[in-house]
Amino acid sequence: MSNIYDTAYELEKNLREASVFTELSAAYTAMREDQVAFELFEEFRNVQIGLQQKQMTGEAITDDDVASAQAIAERASGNEVIQSLMAKEQQLSQLMEEINAIITKPLQELYAPAQD
Repeated sequence: MSNIYDTAYELEKNLREASVFTELSAAYTAMREDQVAFELFEEFRNVQIGLQQKQMTGEAITDDDVASAQAIAERASGNEVIQSLMAKEQQLSQLMEEINAIITKPLQELYAPAQD
């Protein structure tokens, strides 16, 4: 039986070489090179981080917080460069979910309800 860590590192290598990852990397580079898109992306990310921090600390998220997040999300989704990046992120996320389902299958089977 192969070393499970060797298998994990091979999976990492394969992920880096997968077209979905290389396309995401190219979309991220394009976004970073577009000053308007990059600033908008950073603003969007900072708002998300701020909301996550509030949730983690139990601080209430205000209507203003929600309105601000919605406004920046609208602006970000209206930017073609960011739209492309988000589409590539979604594709990679789908791949990661599929891989995770494969990896966790033994646990799912172990804890599955007994069939009587």
